[in-house]
Amino acid sequence: MKRASEFRAQAREALSGRWGAAVLATFVAGLLGADITMSGGGSASGLGSSVGKAIDKQTGSGSGDINSFSGSFPSFSTSALIYMMTAVMVVFLIVAAIGIIRFIVGSFVSLGLIQYNLDMIDGKEVEFGQIFSKSSMLGKAVWLRLRMVIFTFLWTLLLIIPGIIKAYSYSMAGFIMTENPEMSAKEAMEVSMKMMDGNKWRLFCLEISFIGWMILSIFTLGVGLLWVVPYENAATAAFYDEISRKPII
Repeated sequence: MKRASEFRAQAREALSGRWGAAVLATFVAGLLGADITMSGGGSASGLGSSVGKAIDKQTGSGSGDINSFSGSFPSFSTSALIYMMTAVMVVFLIVAAIGIIRFIVGSFVSLGLIQYNLDMIDGKEVEFGQIFSKSSMLGKAVWLRLRMVIFTFLWTLLLIIPGIIKAYSYSMAGFIMTENPEMSAKEAMEVSMKMMDGNKWRLFCLEISFIGWMILSIFTLGVGLLWVVPYENAATAAFYDEISRKPII
């Protein structure tokens, strides 16, 4: 079995001479809400914090300004309060709408990004437009992603650890559906669970091996992630390429 270092080496080889194209494709896909494991990226998980920040901006009530806000509250007129609450509601609806749109669009773009990386690992020619190549699978892609989120959330209600384990169990479902578009979301998740049996720790180790690059990206104000994310995506595709070749019992 290959180690994390071997998957990274395979990813670097696949990306050689294609870094620019891969960075662009991954960046655009990310903006649209795509995530190669379909577990985050375009989800509305950051909705709460985003709305919280927006509310702070609208009301002027940061965490350290509660007293000052409460002290000036009586000076607000009814019309001003109505305006303020309306503005907060508008901000909330806009942020929620953007989150939902990114979740939907990002679902099929995730499958396209998966195909892009699988082809790159196989040494095939890749094109930017491939990230949109699975638009015909919109319904299936959205249902798969939603189903993964729901099941992971339900397992997380038991304890955090079971939720994390299940997230790894479902992580290859997007890859499986990409290569087997006739499969249902349920079937893709079931095959992923069988495929990841005994491989969850290996994927965890692969992801952890990028922690150094992630930390270095902090010193570039996040710019380094433009290269780290495509690198990790390609390594994940290489990981899937290996484990998918073994028969599933």
